[in-house]
Amino acid sequence: MKVPMKWLKEYVDINMPAEEYASKMVMTGTAVEGVEKTGAQFDKVVVGYVVSCVDHPNSDHLHICMVDVGEAEPIQIICGAPNVRAGMRVAAALDGAHLPGGKIKKGKMRGEVSCGMLCSGPELDVPAGLYPHIGDEGIIEIFEEVEPGTDVKEVFGLGDDIVDFEILANRPDCLSVWGLARESSAVLEEHFVMPEIAVEESGAGSFDDYAKVEVLDDEACPRYCARVITDVKIGPSPKWMREYLYGAGVRPINNIVDITNFVMLETGHPMHAFDLSKVKDQTIVVRRARPGERLTTLDGKTHVLDESMLVIADRENATGLAGIMGGEESEIVNDTASVLFECAAFERANNRVTARKLGIRTEASGRFEKGVCPDTAMEALERACMLVNMLECGKVVPGAFDHYPNPHEPVEIDAEVGRICRRIGVDVPGEAMEDILNRLYIDTTLIDGKLLHCEVPAFRQDMETEADVSEEVLRMYGYDHIPSTLMNGVTMAGRRNPAMAFSDRVKDALVGMGLYEVLNYSFISPKWIDSLGLPEDDVRRSAVTLRNPLGEDTSVMRTSLVPSMLNTVANNLNRGNADGKLFELSKVFEPAEKAGELPTERRALCLSAFGEGVDFFTMKNIVVWLLAKFGVTARIEAAGDAYYHPGRKAVMTVDGAKIAALGEIHPDVAEKFGIGNKRVYLAEIDLDALMPLEKDFYGVKPLPKFPSVSRDIAVVVDEGVGAGTMMDAIRKAAAKTLEDVRLFDIYRGEKLGKGKKSVAYAITLRAPDRTLTDEEINGTMDKVLKALKEFGAELRG
Repeated sequence: MKVPMKWLKEYVDINMPAEEYASKMVMTGTAVEGVEKTGAQFDKVVVGYVVSCVDHPNSDHLHICMVDVGEAEPIQIICGAPNVRAGMRVAAALDGAHLPGGKIKKGKMRGEVSCGMLCSGPELDVPAGLYPHIGDEGIIEIFEEVEPGTDVKEVFGLGDDIVDFEILANRPDCLSVWGLARESSAVLEEHFVMPEIAVEESGAGSFDDYAKVEVLDDEACPRYCARVITDVKIGPSPKWMREYLYGAGVRPINNIVDITNFVMLETGHPMHAFDLSKVKDQTIVVRRARPGERLTTLDGKTHVLDESMLVIADRENATGLAGIMGGEESEIVNDTASVLFECAAFERANNRVTARKLGIRTEASGRFEKGVCPDTAMEALERACMLVNMLECGKVVPGAFDHYPNPHEPVEIDAEVGRICRRIGVDVPGEAMEDILNRLYIDTTLIDGKLLHCEVPAFRQDMETEADVSEEVLRMYGYDHIPSTLMNGVTMAGRRNPAMAFSDRVKDALVGMGLYEVLNYSFISPKWIDSLGLPEDDVRRSAVTLRNPLGEDTSVMRTSLVPSMLNTVANNLNRGNADGKLFELSKVFEPAEKAGELPTERRALCLSAFGEGVDFFTMKNIVVWLLAKFGVTARIEAAGDAYYHPGRKAVMTVDGAKIAALGEIHPDVAEKFGIGNKRVYLAEIDLDALMPLEKDFYGVKPLPKFPSVSRDIAVVVDEGVGAGTMMDAIRKAAAKTLEDVRLFDIYRGEKLGKGKKSVAYAITLRAPDRTLTDEEINGTMDKVLKALKEFGAELRG
């Protein structure tokens, strides 16, 4: 918050340079971002009096002016402004002056010497709201009776020090000039002098004769105050008010609007002024918005509201967003004759959520989000009416509306002196604590030298417990009193938890197989999920929706890694990367079963492979080898989701539980993700299911002492018989003498017949304690053949 030092000094004596003052405030806990001066954009610009003005002999638009700038003799300045004339006071930039547009130097223009420049408002970067001028159409005319040679900064109200405070969320009372002046008085041990507020009421009737107010939501609007001003005269604000607003970074507009902004900055209470003639039936209603209700705000934007948002309305429509921005319909204009001043306290959470939903951020909303004290709302409203009297811009109607059904309960805190000292690590006498707290306007009494009884003022909404009292004591007593001590503590070595370590091993295994890791956002577009073609009742369609997404493309949390991986593959292909093997290890999110609970997070792994030489079996081998790395053997079956190719997909199970799925992406899905006719193979692995299956020690066996025997067997079966299913039957039939079985060929041809295929296995037999005899070998192979015949298999000739 930017505050002019001149404004602060109206309420507290500050007899030191602005930089020193800022340092003291920082050391007592009020952050300062910087100190700057208004008018620093130019120098060596003084008030000049145009003694004479004649046309330039060598130009049809330039003038030769003799200008009194407070020196012994007038100086000659060439000027092309159409409004320059003898007898006017102007802003004259002297030789060597620095302006926003550059440096002014003495020189010749069309053969005539020019010793400076007569300036317009934009050339000095002085807004018309601060000092009236005609902009680029001519030079500034100074109407005040000031001596030539006077620095124009004095005339324009510039040259004051501006302190830029950084007010944190726990001190909303300091988001005001009064609050900072009050804080400054405690820091500097000076008196804080509040202005005496007195309102002169005039006119016939009372508030109820001009307006009616209804508050329908006491929770979202704990206090609402209003007063009516009649016989309004819209015009510019006085120079002193424009100076203060400009220094605080607020653009002066007109006297009524400037009063509301001035009061907001001075008291911390945002205000709003309604043109009563534009409020239907002169009735203000504070209510929740209707679903789908529309409101056009002062910035010209139309917003669609919902029932969670608090609005200020008339009998029919919303006329403003409570605590955020007024509506266009009730805006103050030049012919406004009667005004309703609003000063209220709105619930901070509702205000913040509404502002974020609509993407609006204003000075008012920022203050309401941090918290506005309801107790001082009427005081701020009375200050605004007092300013109306001072500026003579209207008549204050007798009476006011004040809805405050649940007044703030006073907060009292009892704090032990000894416990405060132990908490802050500094021995502070009880008397010093009492003095500090009373300087902070916390009415405090020291009882028996041991107990502090504190009555917290309403504007200190941040103070609730003894810890808050301790903080106030320490920051005012001085952080430099904390004794220096060596660090004391035990440093514990960190380590990866089991889940993280398992993920690391998975990544190492995949990188060892030549895959590259990719990382994607957990937020995706719901259109991506739709593009997978999942059934309507699939749980992956129930994504967690973000309340305030950056955009539609990142509006839901992903329930599967597949869409992100397909998008990554498409980006690689579209950028000329024709082949690759990628993986992503991350979390997927499922909605919570009960309202208010966090989403369920699951660890998942997605693999992809594309390019020349890559097929279904490439991906299958990667998955099989990965599972083998952790000592897991899975059963493979022909099945899978609809986004896989119907003839090139499989799932892998362990004891009937699905652990992985793999296959080629369906051409239709590939087309939706911009992959085109390229074949892409994916695999999905449930890491939460895989981790418990990992075997700690599984790969070492004694070297065999006896020879093995290898036999190949090829059988012809129906196309629908799974090779993996038959392999399981072989393992079961061969029993203990089986060392290994491997599928090495699948053949289809006309000689086998339609709907038939040949499947060939390599079988290795070995006994750990003897050499197998021919009888044992033949017996085992007979058992294998018998088991295969149950699938309708016939030995291939």
